[in-house]
Amino acid sequence: MQLIPDLLDILDAVRLRKGRALLFFLIADRAPVHRTEKVTDLFWQNSDEQRAAASYRQAVKHIRRAMENRPGIALETSAGEIALRLPRAFDLAQELAALIDDPGWDTGRGGQIRLMIDQTVQLEGISASFDSWLAITRATLLAGLRQVLDARLADLGGRDPEAQRALAEFAVALEPANENVTRLLMRLDWQAGRPTRAIERYNTLYAHLDEAFDQEPEAETVELLAAIKLDPAGGGRQAPQGDRPPQISLSVALQDPIGDAGDLGSLTNVLFADLRMRMGRFREWWVVEPDAAQQAQVRILLRPFYLDGGLRLFVEVLGGQGGHLVWSEWIEQPQNDWEHKARLLLSNIANTLSVVVSDRSLSDSGSDVYDSWLRAQALLDSWSPETEAEAIGILRQITQRTPPFGPAHAELAGALNVRHVLLPGTFQTEEIKRDAMHHAIVAVSADPLDTRAHRVLAWCFCHMGYFDLAEFHFDQALTLNRSNALTVASCALGFAFSGDLGKAAALVAEAKSHARVLEPYHWIYLAAADYLCGNHAAAAEQCAAGSGLMPTVGGWHCAALWQLGRAEQAAQCLDAFLQQLRGQWQGKPDPTDQDILDWFLSIFPLRHEEQRRDLAEVLAQVAAWRGGRLAS
Repeated sequence: MQLIPDLLDILDAVRLRKGRALLFFLIADRAPVHRTEKVTDLFWQNSDEQRAAASYRQAVKHIRRAMENRPGIALETSAGEIALRLPRAFDLAQELAALIDDPGWDTGRGGQIRLMIDQTVQLEGISASFDSWLAITRATLLAGLRQVLDARLADLGGRDPEAQRALAEFAVALEPANENVTRLLMRLDWQAGRPTRAIERYNTLYAHLDEAFDQEPEAETVELLAAIKLDPAGGGRQAPQGDRPPQISLSVALQDPIGDAGDLGSLTNVLFADLRMRMGRFREWWVVEPDAAQQAQVRILLRPFYLDGGLRLFVEVLGGQGGHLVWSEWIEQPQNDWEHKARLLLSNIANTLSVVVSDRSLSDSGSDVYDSWLRAQALLDSWSPETEAEAIGILRQITQRTPPFGPAHAELAGALNVRHVLLPGTFQTEEIKRDAMHHAIVAVSADPLDTRAHRVLAWCFCHMGYFDLAEFHFDQALTLNRSNALTVASCALGFAFSGDLGKAAALVAEAKSHARVLEPYHWIYLAAADYLCGNHAAAAEQCAAGSGLMPTVGGWHCAALWQLGRAEQAAQCLDAFLQQLRGQWQGKPDPTDQDILDWFLSIFPLRHEEQRRDLAEVLAQVAAWRGGRLAS
């Protein structure tokens, strides 16, 4: 039974725009059931609670009216949840792929696919959160369709050229940046004696890549264009070309430094993370973890040298199972003009791998802006009250000078989210929360596919008390990049604070399965999540390993020890915790022990207040036991 035509008819019949958006969300999202609170926050977050509830009921009414006389299709609302009920199991990506994979391709099927994909554009503008979900959904659906189309086109090659051409025309209309299909159509035009049409296809591709991605066509496409121009009538003499060779797999690793890092250690980590992020942007290769089961074909190693108070990076490119040296280079003073040096480095690596990379495919925000952003990241990475104000000042300057530069907005929002944690005794005001939210929304709007922006926005929603939207954006961050250790650890803690302890525990276990790539502070996120999930032994162990990394570590540690029945150790831990925070205190002078504990208990955005009360009770018991011990 084909469900796509029926669902498209229902979507078309829902005249209320937010009703149609809600229905498409239920059709396309992988979760079968959604909380009503999350849905109302997602579509009516700017309305008061009463108006949002009324609008939600109206949208449901419109959807149900459109579903009349559709047997087996229903909208179910009960117990604070909403779900789309269909007569059989349904996954939109698989359903669309099946329309291509079945024999007997026709334009009617292509029209159905286009209409469904077009919803991701037509429904934009309802809310920033929903816009980002639409962008992610569109990218996911197109990626799945591209894979099926490539296989289907290869199967039709040489056997049914007309069917192959028709399917290829659909593929390039669906995704104009699909170079593999564009090359196929260029060859077919050339072989059919239409070289001018083939060149026009290249020009259309070039214009689209330039406008949409600020990139140039791949080397293989440029070479095909040159061959057509050199021999316009030679298409029929050209042997069929095989599929495009598979992408090269790369791993990027930071090796142990030579010399004392000093203050440059944080900057080195930031530069490495930035380079690895850049490496993941190119279609000609993909980046795998150094310890992945499938060994990378090429390894890129960076070793920092700290000499005479300065920094040099030594870069090596190793190829093959034997790890033979392919190419190496020194980068002098990478902290200065990093944008230019990173571009040059990537171009050199690409040339080494016989890959042509557009020099314009990286950020065009300007070298000075990028250097300033990297400096701010390094300052924040040091987790120091002495550098926090300077970092925030730099980020504010960047967002004012270059408003479209999303990474600076995301970094600024993240800094504002944790400022009160970094400065014991201070509190997050409503003004700071709104400021952070503004910059996080700008970051997501600038790049809806930026994992960091979604993660930061999720934390903003946590601090504002919109936990359903927080969970939504934590999910989006995981969808976009689940292989990032910080994303998994941060989302684990976010779900723990939001009250979804099952999902939090699963993410904690997932993060620990990749322990080799976890940074020390990631373990503190996992420790707090473990505590809230009831795994006190793990929380205590992780806090002990991360003692002093964050001002909050001692509080979680002594609570975990008390839960394990280790009262004396808990009391000693509380002593050290109170002493540490007195030395870092930024609040009113001469805080009492209770002032410090009250601050600790107040800074976490917990959905369920009973979690805060339970933690307060445990700390009160530790304090009482400690007081009795001191009195005796």
